[in-house]
Amino acid sequence: MKKILCFIYNTFADFEITFICSGLEETDEYKVIYIGYEKSAVKSISGLTVLPDQTVSEALELNDIEGILIPGGIERVLKPELEQLVKKLNKQNKLVAAICAGPEFLAKMDLLNKIKYTTSEEPKLYEERNEIDPFPRENYVDTRLIRVDNILTAKGHAFIDFALEIWDWYDLYEYESEREETKQLFTPI
Repeated sequence: MKKILCFIYNTFADFEITFICSGLEETDEYKVIYIGYEKSAVKSISGLTVLPDQTVSEALELNDIEGILIPGGIERVLKPELEQLVKKLNKQNKLVAAICAGPEFLAKMDLLNKIKYTTSEEPKLYEERNEIDPFPRENYVDTRLIRVDNILTAKGHAFIDFALEIWDWYDLYEYESEREETKQLFTPI
């Protein structure tokens, strides 16, 4: 089975990845592996406690990794092992998908310096927290979702679009109009 990694950490936004991961898990082809810095439980933004399957360091040794999902969250700490893993996958042209505040990890890795991207994190948020804005704002596009080659970024409210784009990347639709039908099913009127 092909593996898709999902990075989880304290305060990760579980709702941003639940739809994606359930769709991937329904296939016979893909397995979602939840990874964290440690093999100890993390608590999502909604209070859900989750135990990672593996550490990020252990994931560096895995074969057949098809991509990584990075949800948004409050406690966004970039450690060298995550940067090494994401850059390795990016170099292999595997899907690197980050949503909401998750693209901050990619910005800190300098992966957004030469491509268009989107995020829910606005410059004023960094100013209010007296933090340096890590994003190359000249490449920012105010859109729900954007994919450049193998890097996909989305705003948090676009989690359905994000899931559909990822399913499209992995060719999970059984027939041509299924993507549009699925979108209509899950998009509010």
